[in-house]
Amino acid sequence: MDLEIRRLTPDLAEDYARFFDVTPHNENGDGIKCYCVTWRSDASYVGDGDHWFPTREERRTRAIQFVKEGSLQGYLAYWGDEIVGWCNANENCRLCIDYLRSFWPIEESRDDVKIKTVFCFVIAPQMQRKGVATKLLERVCQDASDDGFDFVEAYADEVLTDADEDFRGYVAMYEKCGFQVFAEREGKLVMRRALK
Repeated sequence: MDLEIRRLTPDLAEDYARFFDVTPHNENGDGIKCYCVTWRSDASYVGDGDHWFPTREERRTRAIQFVKEGSLQGYLAYWGDEIVGWCNANENCRLCIDYLRSFWPIEESRDDVKIKTVFCFVIAPQMQRKGVATKLLERVCQDASDDGFDFVEAYADEVLTDADEDFRGYVAMYEKCGFQVFAEREGKLVMRRALK
């Protein structure tokens, strides 16, 4: 498969929003779309500190804003001119990680350890189970290594009980990409790949 993986940059903000417009993800009967606005850098939480916005339109608008500001980071997978995948891989997200710590056994942040965090994946339905998420994850790891990170870290469920939970990625995919279980609590796994 001829995929091109691109780092999300401000000029791709509208493409990013259109991908979420048409791709099923975290959607229930009332048409809620997440636009991945929760998983972003701490600087964007200054002010009201909100992480979830009441309408789809506001989440879309905020997503474009956060991409343009650089606080919502990650990678897009293109197949030709079409976006077929997304991986949220961010840094400086202590507020997000503090929230996840109540579910996953994530260690306290340390200033001397630089970690790139993978929060979620969205893959277009027609491209699922074709290695798109793996290609995205490989690019995250390569760039994180080039950018001087010590680790790439992700939070997976040992056993998925609901199809909606797979947005965090499968344990087997992480293992295939050189990740190991760093910590475990009640089936919640912190997966980590050392880069140095």
